[in-house]
Amino acid sequence: MELKELRKLPMPKLRDLAKAETDLQGVIGMEKEELVKAIAKAKNIAYDETHKDINAIHAVKADIRALQKQKTELRASNGDWRKIKRMKRKVKLLKRLTRDLAHERKTAAALKVAQPAAPTAATPPVAG
Repeated sequence: MELKELRKLPMPKLRDLAKAETDLQGVIGMEKEELVKAIAKAKNIAYDETHKDINAIHAVKADIRALQKQKTELRASNGDWRKIKRMKRKVKLLKRLTRDLAHERKTAAALKVAQPAAPTAATPPVAG
């Protein structure tokens, strides 16, 4: 099983998988991404931190587009100005969230690059 498949599973199936195939404790209280990370670690599956942020940004942007579409429809039909104002506020907050997620992703990637690689099977110096 790959990480992509784990992320597609719904929470009940992830919990069942964690209980059946790993010896993880406290799976009921975990959030989805936390549970995916724990299962991936238990099954020695490579876990990519940045993938979560990319999906979150795309989901938030889809929500923004849907809200903007609803807002334009309300304006065209001379809808309730209070609803329009709430939608504008939600869009503003979601845009801020995308900027925050992008910043977190960028800093996480910079930290990942900045960390020196662990030495692998270093050979001892040859006496000459």
